[in-house]
Amino acid sequence: MRKLTLPKNPYKGMKIYCKKCKADIPKCDHFESFTYRVRVHVPGTKKSVKSKILNATVYRDAITEAINFEKYLKSNNYQTIVVDSAEGNDYSVIDSIIKYNHYLNGESEYAQFKKSVTNEHRKELIRFCKYFAKTLKKNKNIELTRIKDVSRQDVSNFYSWADNHYSPKTFNKCLNGVRGFFDFLIDIEEIEMKNPFGKYSRKQIRRTNIDSVTKEEFTKILKTVDTYSPFLVLGGRGERKNMFKPYLKDGFRLFLLTGGRREEIVDLRWSHIYVSVSGVKFFRIQNLKVQRNLSRDEIYKYIPINSDLFDLLVEMGYYEKKQTDDYILLPERKVQSKTIMDSLSKSFTHYKNGAGIEKDISLKSLRKTYITWVHQVMQKETALLTSHSTTKVLESYYIDPQILSVVERAAVEIKIFGENSSL
Repeated sequence: MRKLTLPKNPYKGMKIYCKKCKADIPKCDHFESFTYRVRVHVPGTKKSVKSKILNATVYRDAITEAINFEKYLKSNNYQTIVVDSAEGNDYSVIDSIIKYNHYLNGESEYAQFKKSVTNEHRKELIRFCKYFAKTLKKNKNIELTRIKDVSRQDVSNFYSWADNHYSPKTFNKCLNGVRGFFDFLIDIEEIEMKNPFGKYSRKQIRRTNIDSVTKEEFTKILKTVDTYSPFLVLGGRGERKNMFKPYLKDGFRLFLLTGGRREEIVDLRWSHIYVSVSGVKFFRIQNLKVQRNLSRDEIYKYIPINSDLFDLLVEMGYYEKKQTDDYILLPERKVQSKTIMDSLSKSFTHYKNGAGIEKDISLKSLRKTYITWVHQVMQKETALLTSHSTTKVLESYYIDPQILSVVERAAVEIKIFGENSSL
């Protein structure tokens, strides 16, 4: 098929549109999906437009079709909904969600609006939007209903649905997620509307202080891995799942003694270990969370290797593996890192319950425990190790002297659970 083109000074509002990429002025090679599209500004508004995908494949014919479309809009006082809902700022509900998904996936046609979130976070946000669309579908056709026509009653219906399905914490996350969806439509897609989720009553979350793990509780969980039944009965059909993995105990200890996030610890490699001039060992790893937030590479975090952590690494093969690029945990893996992360999280809860521990703790509580003990030693310098503040971006392969000093001190002084805390 012949590639569509526009002259140097095209007719006002005329664009080339890719139906496959759902984008104006496409840079792709989906020539068979190219079409002409016109956008007409609605008088009396700042940014509202009506758009239409044109049938013409010859530019002069497309101009004629665009002129007729403008006349049609004027004759109907711009109240028509005869627009193409695939793009533009007058989407249907379902097309709005598709557009938001593209945005979260970093597929914005405008460089300044490119968004970068984890795939899991994107799926979660889109899941909340789909739940909202599902409640709308009970009373409206979501393929024809314009997103700007969402009413206060629609919000009320979804609010009631979420209230019956989620705990207060997840409820707030869900409503905030859908509010962010409408913020995207208003701020990025420039739809002229008020955010229907702009104001709502958030749920009160009961605060708890039982986040950290004691030495006795942690030791008990490790012993339970060897003694408690690994089988977990799922659902009402009696399905049994084996929660035991040979790497669980080493994984739990790595989480406790490094204070890292799941993705950081599961993908730790022996080659991430560095040694300072004074001989202090530490992990140097990419700070993935900060890199995503700042959309920058080469931002690192440093994990001091104290005596407890070094003893564990020796058990796991430090002297044989220290010069290799092997993973520290499950080096000969045949599964994805995400699978290992999920296994560690779910198995920790399984064996915590098996140990008879009723406290509301999970795998992430090990990170909180680490930070608690680090704070006792490092005080205000704790953030330099845990990346909870906007510390300086380090130059590639060079360590800020302040950071290095803190890492060296931490490696010498920090003991999780205090003195004589070997696990």
